[in-house]
Amino acid sequence: MFLMALLLLLLTGCGQVEPGEEATVGELDPDVFKTNIQAILDNRGCSNGACHIRDKNDPFSGGPGGNLRLYECTVAFCTAEQLQANHDSTAGMANLVNPASSLLLTKPLAESISAIQHQGGNIFLNTSDLDYLALLSWLQSPL
Repeated sequence: MFLMALLLLLLTGCGQVEPGEEATVGELDPDVFKTNIQAILDNRGCSNGACHIRDKNDPFSGGPGGNLRLYECTVAFCTAEQLQANHDSTAGMANLVNPASSLLLTKPLAESISAIQHQGGNIFLNTSDLDYLALLSWLQSPL
């Protein structure tokens, strides 16, 4: 229990988990991430050079994307380690207690709905978007 509390404290201090968010890395299905979620992040432009990209040569540098850091996996295939790093970074934006309030969903949602500004603009215009629903389903089905 102490280690879990310490992990949560460390993640909160690093900006990975917002107050009240209980997700820990590894609770979200990595296979679903690899087969569905990574493609959504790539196709929506989240992992491109202007947003949340993690440089394959320097994983600590990247675009202006806040706490979410992603390797882009459509142009050059990602290694298993890079996919795991993407999974872990994405999981850090999850709230498994209340999945719909996860930053992974609220930040890219239209500001008129979420009241949260996203430097990358409105990625999801509404909560009926199929990619939004796929992300929500993943967040609602932890291992």
